[in-house]
Order: sequence, then C-alpha cells, then structure tokens
Amino acid sequence: MAKTNFELTGIDNLLKGLRQRGEQAVKSVESKALREAGKPMAEAMKGHAARSSFSRRYHLQDNIVVSNVKKKDGVKYVLVGPNKKVAWRAHFPEFGTSNQSASPYIEPGFNDTKTVALQILASVIRKGLRS
Repeated sequence: MAKTNFELTGIDNLLKGLRQRGEQAVKSVESKALREAGKPMAEAMKGHAARSSFSRRYHLQDNIVVSNVKKKDGVKYVLVGPNKKVAWRAHFPEFGTSNQSASPYIEPGFNDTKTVALQILASVIRKGLRS
C-alpha cells in the first residue's frame, strides 16, 4: 500500500472568509428581523393614538415610526414611537397634563403586540438562517 502525503495551503484564509461571510449574513438577518418586529408595534400604537381635531400639519398618529437599527454596548435595537416632528408633544397624551387626562397609546400598543413581535423576530431569523 502506497503512502501519500499531501498538504493543504490556504485553508486558514478560506475558513476566515467563510466566517466573515457568515457574520455579515447574521448581521443582515438580525437587522431585518428587528425592523420587521417593530412594524406591528408601530401599527398598534397608531391604532391607540388619538387623532387631533385641530387642523395640524403633523398628527401624532401619522408620525409613529420604526427607527433604523442602532447598536449600543454590542446590543442591536430599534426604537418604535413618535418621530422628531411630533416628539416634543408626544408625551402629553401618553401621560396627560393638568388640562388633559391621560390617553396612553405607547404602553397599550406595546402590550398588545409584544408576543407577535417576538414571533416575527424568531420567524425572520429562522428563515434567514435557512437561506
């Protein structure tokens, strides 16, 4: 029986390249999952938000959005809520004022959709890892 020796060169570079591609794919799937999970929360918040009877250019209900993916201390997240156009007055209906009783829209919107958001998050991640 003949003995054959062989040497693989460049395998380290190949493995490094595969790891990098895998990390990039995971980051992309993770970001997509976070954005998708935020959408039903934004819709629920819009449904709970009262629409002003005043003729306003920017109604609170029309300006609830899902932010771009952000990262802090190695943790990715999205913000769901009023955008900058209405942020200065968004807390008035949520908590009330001396002249207006509270009409929360953020907390009920979150509570209504947190399980759905988690299911969407899991589903999108699972689907992304399969492809």
